[in-house]
Amino acid sequence: MAESILRHGTGSQGRRGRTIGLVSILTVFVAGVGYLREAALAARFGLSSSMDAYFGALFIPIMLSTMLIAGTLSPVFIPILLEDEKTGDFGKLSETFSIVTNFVLLFLCGIVSCALLTAHQWVSLLFPGFNPETASATQQLVIIIFPSIIFVAMAGILTATLNGFHKFALASFAPALSSIAVILAVVLARGGKALYFVGVATAVGFLLQFLLLIPATAALGIRYKMTLSLHHPAVRKLCRLGGPLLAYLVTANASSLVERNLASQLSAGAVSTLTYAIRLFTVPSNFLAAPLGIVMYPQFAREALRERHGDLALQVSRIFRVALFVFVPITVWTITNSLPITRLLYERGHFQLENSLITSQVLRLYSIGILPLAVGGILLRCFYAVQDTVTALKAEAIDLVFYLIAAPFMSHHFGVLGLAFTRGISFYLVCGILVFVLWRHKRLLKFDTDLARFVASTILASVVMGGVSRIAWNFLQSLFDAGGTFVRSGVVGVLLLISASVFVGIARLLNLSEVESILRTVLTIASSNRGRNPDVAPVSVGE
Repeated sequence: MAESILRHGTGSQGRRGRTIGLVSILTVFVAGVGYLREAALAARFGLSSSMDAYFGALFIPIMLSTMLIAGTLSPVFIPILLEDEKTGDFGKLSETFSIVTNFVLLFLCGIVSCALLTAHQWVSLLFPGFNPETASATQQLVIIIFPSIIFVAMAGILTATLNGFHKFALASFAPALSSIAVILAVVLARGGKALYFVGVATAVGFLLQFLLLIPATAALGIRYKMTLSLHHPAVRKLCRLGGPLLAYLVTANASSLVERNLASQLSAGAVSTLTYAIRLFTVPSNFLAAPLGIVMYPQFAREALRERHGDLALQVSRIFRVALFVFVPITVWTITNSLPITRLLYERGHFQLENSLITSQVLRLYSIGILPLAVGGILLRCFYAVQDTVTALKAEAIDLVFYLIAAPFMSHHFGVLGLAFTRGISFYLVCGILVFVLWRHKRLLKFDTDLARFVASTILASVVMGGVSRIAWNFLQSLFDAGGTFVRSGVVGVLLLISASVFVGIARLLNLSEVESILRTVLTIASSNRGRNPDVAPVSVGE
């Protein structure tokens, strides 16, 4: 999707376009199943203390897996594997894989044991506003769900391995299994123990996700061995590079802990409201930014190994530009249409109009941060590629100080809406620091008058698009209110089509070259995906 993709040779362009297209399609599918899961939970349990307990029990395991595996192990592990891949010695590669895997398993077993033994203490500390019944349900769900973090971690290791070898398809699809398991549990569960049945299904889903990836990893020629050496170079490098990165992620996620803590003290259902809104808020990053980052990171890592980082600066600058072009209008559109989006996806069963109103308001304020969240996530891949994990830590430390000051004040005066607004604004602080460092200190991001004109034109086209979209909603709202899911889907689809057409039209009038780049990439993806092998070979990143 990046402009750089479109300026390479035809073969490289097609292959990388197909890769990003495939990952995007699978990510859309997985995210779609994930939002069906959220819709099923919302319809069955609504905004309730039961959902507060479920999301509370799930919060720490998911956060830990995100920090330890997706956030720390994967970015560090891929370059380690690439170094061993160069030797062509799969015995050495298998040894490195096995030692790192066993090291992670040992570490996680310790964490799980401590978490289960102290569940009562940390649940009470994290959610002080929960009543005794909700707190008890949360603790029971923790016992059911928390051990499955080991399966999530193992799936993460296998995903990083497959991605490092440019095998993206199965790894991108695997998370859908956990969502499918929860959906089936919501449909089949009956009686007062339904919530705990959903908890068991959540754990089973994580296990299935791990099992699915084992054959694909074995097919690479990697063999798992029961071996462990704490002095192995891979373990030392993992600790040296992963330590600052883990510290960064702990700092970055500390604001989420504070947010849940404050939300639990507001009212029953506040934690659920934030969780439902966050699911929608992260859609753009999951659908677009994540696939681009997944595919481009191995390329960044290889380019960073070249003398003077090769063409890394050129690639990052182009991707930064295209990311702005894509996510500025998405931010404006989501803010403008937060109510119809929420009502379409959640409003059924026990999730009523009044629930949609408050959730959509929270989503609107969260959505202020869509742009910096997506852009910052892409730029982080550049820092990982040059093995800089300290800058991100400093940025998040500054942001955490800001959040610790602002969030309690905003929560006290504006409730859950204040928390959402504070979070949305905080993403700009982190992204701004990352952009500044890449620009002034690392010289990997280029700014000039042409970029300033481009940004101004993109903002103008997005604002016009938002105004037209709002007018269109005023005309279509009565049809939306009277219709079922099919009609409401059609209305949101029309809003999206009108908005996209207006934005592209204004962008063309303003001579934004990215319009043609994006459209050509979409056509390339659409035409080249038919009949192709889903696992795309590695491609060159040079100009």
